[in-house]
Amino acid sequence: MDTQTLLNPKSSRKLKLEPPKAPDFLVFGQPDIGQEEIDAVTSVMRSKWLSTGSVVKEFEEEFEKFVGDGHAVAVASCTAALRLSMMVSNVGCGNEVITTPLTYAATVNSILSVDAKPVFVDVTSNGQIDVDQIESKITDKTKAIIPVHYTGCAADTKRILEIARRYRLAVIEDSAHGFDGWHVEPMVGSQPGHRQRIGTMGDFSCFSFYSTKNITCGEGGMVICRNRELAERIKMLTMQGLSSGAWRRYGKDPIRPYEVVYAGQKANLSDIHASIGLTQLRRWPEMKAKRNVVWDIYEDAFGLKEPGHSKHLFTIRNPRRDQLRQHLYEKGIGTGIHFKALHLEPAYASMRHNLGDFPKAERIGMETVSLPVTPNMTAEDANRVVSAIKEFMGKGNA
Repeated sequence: MDTQTLLNPKSSRKLKLEPPKAPDFLVFGQPDIGQEEIDAVTSVMRSKWLSTGSVVKEFEEEFEKFVGDGHAVAVASCTAALRLSMMVSNVGCGNEVITTPLTYAATVNSILSVDAKPVFVDVTSNGQIDVDQIESKITDKTKAIIPVHYTGCAADTKRILEIARRYRLAVIEDSAHGFDGWHVEPMVGSQPGHRQRIGTMGDFSCFSFYSTKNITCGEGGMVICRNRELAERIKMLTMQGLSSGAWRRYGKDPIRPYEVVYAGQKANLSDIHASIGLTQLRRWPEMKAKRNVVWDIYEDAFGLKEPGHSKHLFTIRNPRRDQLRQHLYEKGIGTGIHFKALHLEPAYASMRHNLGDFPKAERIGMETVSLPVTPNMTAEDANRVVSAIKEFMGKGNA
């Protein structure tokens, strides 16, 4: 008998057996978008007010409460958040900004966009900026330090702040990976160490709501400022430097004149995007619980991450990283690279760095792969990823 058919005993018709369905492709960083987000966007569309308005304001207020400290300003992207933070810190032509080469291009591009010079410091074994090397890079041109909370693990911001205060430098945290992450100090005896949210220590903290992040607006970002006046200035700068935004100029508020106070730019967040982000923020406990299922399976298989990790990117390292990614792709599993060391990218050749200048960042950049972690994944999905990786490593690729 044909193994693909069965004979129905009650008739002579043959019934075809369908081959097993291939598992769905696990898209890396796929956002969890449901009916609540769709309804929120629809509500904004029906309101006929699509740009920056009351929904953005509500998103800022609830994000401020979530973080627990500082003044929130919603912006078009984390890149814009970094750039605007430097602008109000008077970082400009001829200045230098210290950061790490193990970061997304946005960090460096934002520095270049204000005509400043990026100055790289190598990283530690966990990918965080090596604080012990920072002071040696400070010159009379240094204006700011941008630590990156790489993958969602907290940089040593406390020590960075101590250095910055001695030299009167701004600290602008790149918290693109840091939403719901924590600084966790070591235990003292039997007492747990102090905990403080990522984004509540530096002069500014810049978050991303890109589609792969813990919560998303599709595109968008947020600045948390310690100083209220600087937050207000950033808000004006996002609206071309006008003293009164469109919500006040064209809405139902009393008519009021406006001035162009600063030479600003277009970097505001729309109510459409904010409606998605606000819904995601409110759904975060539910989404976090789903992510934790996947994260716990990965930690059981590959080892624990640092305490306080935001659980944004789960990375592993393998010297045959590219072959591992291809193997996982053939198994229907999407992955990411976070990140190749920026000083070796062609866009920054004018900085005249060479292979070997930042060896730890280079090594991590060549070996690291990010595994899929989303609220859409199940325990079965996570175990499938683990099995595929172990299969690869069992073939002598450890």
